[in-house]
Amino acid sequence: MALALVTPAVTAQTSPAIDLLRSAPSAHDRARAAESLGRRRPAGARPALEAALADRAPSVCVAAARALESLGDTAATSALNRHVLDPDRHTRDAVMHALRALVRRMSATGAASWTSRPAAVAGAPLPAVGALPVVTPAAVNWRRVQVLITLGSINNTVSTDPTHVAHLREALRHAVSEDDRYAMHPGALPPEMTSRLQHRRARSFSVEGTLSTLREVTAGPTLSARAEVSLILVSEPSHSIEATLSGAATAREGRSTLPNARDPMPRLRIMAIEGAAHGAMRSLETHLLPPAGAHR
Repeated sequence: MALALVTPAVTAQTSPAIDLLRSAPSAHDRARAAESLGRRRPAGARPALEAALADRAPSVCVAAARALESLGDTAATSALNRHVLDPDRHTRDAVMHALRALVRRMSATGAASWTSRPAAVAGAPLPAVGALPVVTPAAVNWRRVQVLITLGSINNTVSTDPTHVAHLREALRHAVSEDDRYAMHPGALPPEMTSRLQHRRARSFSVEGTLSTLREVTAGPTLSARAEVSLILVSEPSHSIEATLSGAATAREGRSTLPNARDPMPRLRIMAIEGAAHGAMRSLETHLLPPAGAHR
């Protein structure tokens, strides 16, 4: 009986297609093996395809990226992200396409080039819940704006509370407003901004992603909530992925000894979400703009 349970797993891990992908001398055969794994989806396919992203033949890398997209296993986002700067253009395109597809399937993993951890992790205070100001288009100095941001689909894979996504979206908007070189797309652009986009003096992007982690810890005298956010930055109007971003934050508070004290966990969860959003958006400057005040 034990043999019957073990044998299928062993067979799956040593399937002919996996062996062919790993050791066939012909790039054509390795690429065909990757395509087969994407269609048949045997156990062990994902690790074999992830390793094939580093194959010496670009055709095999492209086939592996497309097969990982077909598998639909969001755990592959980390491996794909390591190859977003592959020197081969076709490989980069296939990797980006697969990444975008997997993130849109509400990835619960961190597929990011950078992870920014806000001050909340070190114990510094986070913005108070409900204290995030709403910035209107009238407050924007369009002459300063270099990057225009549109919020796309923001998903929640970890809770059923709709307010969590609402707080995440508002925190993203607030993070954009903190630097006057960024602005949220107001829907109808002023003529000056339209002209700057047309002459490539400014760039336009959409941001979409996922609240991928939201957990709480109540052990000991301290209560804490941790949130993690995974985002993708999509260049417009080409709809190509520019970067993947992530942020994480932990909000902590001492446990109250008062018998009728209000449960602080809902507030801590929201504070952690806001901190994670700010951490992710801080990565934008690393990728898109010189530091504030630098010579331009």
